Amino acid sequence: MIYHTDMSRTPILFAVLGMLRLRPMTGYEIKQVYEKGPANFMPISFGQIYPVLAKLRQGKMVLQNKQPGGRGSISYSITPKGEEAFRKWLFSSGDPANYRELLLRLFFAAPPELAELRGHVEAFRRQEQADLDHYEATRKWLDTARARNPRLPIWKLVLEYGVLQSESRMLWADRALAFMTNRKRNQNK
Repeated sequence: MIYHTDMSRTPILFAVLGMLRLRPMTGYEIKQVYEKGPANFMPISFGQIYPVLAKLRQGKMVLQNKQPGGRGSISYSITPKGEEAFRKWLFSSGDPANYRELLLRLFFAAPPELAELRGHVEAFRRQEQADLDHYEATRKWLDTARARNPRLPIWKLVLEYGVLQSESRMLWADRALAFMTNRKRNQNK
């Protein structure tokens, strides 16, 4: 598995808090459970989990609970301070272009909290539309300014990757917004 080195520790810190929000776990359990969900869009390693747990413990956001026994006998649980920090992050404004962090927020949101993240999904969709507009302007520029360049078909092929990626992300955002709307309607019945 490839681990993304471009991620700051902040999303990983909240990924670990989010896991502990589900239930108390050991570092090993955090990794095992995380692999079945958020790792599909934001992988983390044991080498990232344990330093984050130490930082969270130092900040009094998690409690360390030693269990009798051997390896893996230290479990962690989220404290009220950790829950408060997690909720503050969950609803704080984020970078609309950072789809990994958006997905992480949605993954860890409790069902009643989902509606509060609608603005994040809308901002993400607007960013993808802006990217599509930029790709279209770039395509037009290539067609006029570089029409005779023998590399033009290759450049347009590379550009198409970005177009398809943004279109796919917009489709997902539309589905996520429809899900949120339908969920809200069903709750009001």
